Amino acid sequence: MLAQTANPALLLGLMLLAAIVGGYAARLGRTPRVVGYLVAGLALRWVVLAYLNRGEQSGDAVAAVEEAAGALQGLKALALGLILFSIGGVFERSHLRRVGKMVLRMASLEALCVVLPVTAGCTLVWWLRNPDAVGPAVAAGVLIGVAALATAPAATLLVLREYDARGPMSDTILSLTALNNTLSIVLFHCLLLVLTAVGAIETVAAEQRLVWLDLLLTSVGSMLLGGLLGFGFSVLHAKVPLSEFFLMFFALLLGLGAGEAYLTNTLHLSFNFLLTCLFMGAVFANVTIDQEALHTHLRTMGAPIFAGFFVLAGYELHISDLSTLGWLGAAYVILRAGGKYVAGYLGTRRVASGDELRSYIGLGLMCQAGVAIGLADYLYSTWGTISEDGFIPHPLAAEFKTVILGSVVVFEIFGPLLLKGVVVRSGEVKAITLLRRTRTILAEAEGESILALTWHALLRTVGLGGAASRTSDDVLQVRHIMRSNVKFLRASANLDDVLHFVESSRYNHFPVVDDDGVLVGVIHFADLREIIYDPSLRELVTAVDLASQDTPPVPIDLALDQLLTVFEQADVSSLPVVKSDKSHVVVGLVEQHDLLHVLGRANASAPS
Repeated sequence: MLAQTANPALLLGLMLLAAIVGGYAARLGRTPRVVGYLVAGLALRWVVLAYLNRGEQSGDAVAAVEEAAGALQGLKALALGLILFSIGGVFERSHLRRVGKMVLRMASLEALCVVLPVTAGCTLVWWLRNPDAVGPAVAAGVLIGVAALATAPAATLLVLREYDARGPMSDTILSLTALNNTLSIVLFHCLLLVLTAVGAIETVAAEQRLVWLDLLLTSVGSMLLGGLLGFGFSVLHAKVPLSEFFLMFFALLLGLGAGEAYLTNTLHLSFNFLLTCLFMGAVFANVTIDQEALHTHLRTMGAPIFAGFFVLAGYELHISDLSTLGWLGAAYVILRAGGKYVAGYLGTRRVASGDELRSYIGLGLMCQAGVAIGLADYLYSTWGTISEDGFIPHPLAAEFKTVILGSVVVFEIFGPLLLKGVVVRSGEVKAITLLRRTRTILAEAEGESILALTWHALLRTVGLGGAASRTSDDVLQVRHIMRSNVKFLRASANLDDVLHFVESSRYNHFPVVDDDGVLVGVIHFADLREIIYDPSLRELVTAVDLASQDTPPVPIDLALDQLLTVFEQADVSSLPVVKSDKSHVVVGLVEQHDLLHVLGRANASAPS
C-alpha cells in the first residue's frame, strides 16, 4: 500500500503542483520563487507523511517517502547539470576580459576570509568536545572550512534570471560562484589526499595509488572530460537539429549523474559531475557559434525541471537537524556568513576598481546546497573503517554531514532573499520586474484589469460586446525599465581609458559625464571603429573629444510610448537617462530591447 501511495511518478506530479502553489505564494510575498519552491517542498513532505502516518502504516511511512524521493535523483542530476553548464558561460573570453583579474583577486580574498575562520572555529569546537583527538578535529575543521567556500549555483543563477539582473554586481556574483565552487571541489579532494597521506584520516581507499588516481580524476580529469564534451557538443550543435541535440544533451547529463555514483561506489574512482558540467559549459560558450537559440530553449525547457528540483530540495531539507547543530552548527553558520560578507567588503575596497560594485556583495554569495552536500556525502562514504558489518563512517564525518545538511536549511531559505536584496539595491533590476503582477500592472496602466480584458475577449469571441474604452491615469515611465548600476566614462578619460572601457562594456553606446555627473555627450562604438590608434594621441585625445551631441538623453519620468518615438528618431540601441529635462545628471541607461519587450507584453494584454 505504501509503495503505491508514495510512488515516484505520483510524488513528482505532486511536486510540480506544489511548485505552482509555491511560485504563486512567493510572488504574493515578493520573495524569489526559489524560496517558494523550497517551502512548498517542506510543506509537501509534511502533508505526505501526515497522510501516510495513519493507523498501522506509521512505522514505514518515512522509509517509503525517502525511497520515493530517492528514485527522483535523476531529476536532481539533470537540473544541476543544466545549471552548472549555464554558469560555465561566465568563463567566456569577453567576460573574462571584463572582470577576470579583479574576480580572481576577490575569489582569493573570499577563500581566505571564509576558509580560515570556519576552520579555526569548527576545529576549536571539535577539540573542546574531545581534547584527545586533535588530529581528527583539525582534519574535519579544515575540510568543513573548504566546504563552506562553495556557493549554491542553482539558487544563485535562478534568482538572477528571475529578476533579469544584469550589471557588474550580477556578473561578479556569477563569476565568484563559478570560481569558489571550482576551488572548493578541487581543494577539498587535495586536502583529503594530504590528510590521508599523513594519517589524520583513514579512508576506504587505503592504497596510495587509488587515492592519487581518485584525486586526478576528480579535479584535472573532470576538467579535461568537461572540455572534451564541451567541444564535442559544440560540433554537434552545428551539425544536428536542435531537437536531436537536446535529446543527446539530456541523455549525457543523466548518464554522467548516474556514472559518478557507479564509479565511486563500485571502483572507488570518481570524476566530479558538477565540475565536469561547469567546464563543459565553459568550453561550449567559447567555441560555439550562434548559441542564443539554444539557451533560449534551455530556459523554457528547464523551467519545470528547475521547479521540480527545488521542490525536491525542500522536500529533502533536514529541518530536524537544526535542533542538533548546537555550538558547532552555530559556529559554522555565523563564521561562514561573516566571512562571505567581510570578503565582499574588503574586495570592493581593496581589489575592485571603480564604484560599480557595492560593499555588500558578499551577501549575494550566501546560498549553499548542492556542492557542499556532495562533499559531505563523499566524506561520509570515504572517512571511516570497514568491519564485518560493512563500512562504518567516522563520528566526525557523521557530524560534518549533519552540520552541512542542517545549515543548508538556513542558507537556502535566507540566501536567495539576500541575493535579491543585493541586486535590487545595486540598481541592476528593472523596477517593472519587481511588480507583483506585471501583466496586471501593464493592463491597469492602460485602464483595464486582466479579468476585464479576458471577459471582453470572451464576449467578442461569441460576437457580443464591442471594444472596451480605456483611460490612462497611470502611465509606465522610463524609471520602470531603466538600469541604474551602469558605469559611465569621465570626460577627462584619455584614449587608452576609453578603449579599455569600451572593450569591457556590454553596451554599444557610452555616455560621457563631467565631474558632477552631467551628460556631455555619447561615444558610439561604430564611430570608434573608424579611429586609427596612434600612441602619440594617448594624452591629447580625451573622451569629451570623441563624444557626440546627436544622441538625446531621456528624462526619468518620460512615458514609454514617447520613449519609443525617441528611439525611432535616434536609431540607437540604448539611451542615457537623466534626472529631468532641466537637470542632465545621468542616473542610468535604458535599452531598446527592454522597451520593446514591455510594450509587446502590453499589446498582448490589450483588447483588439
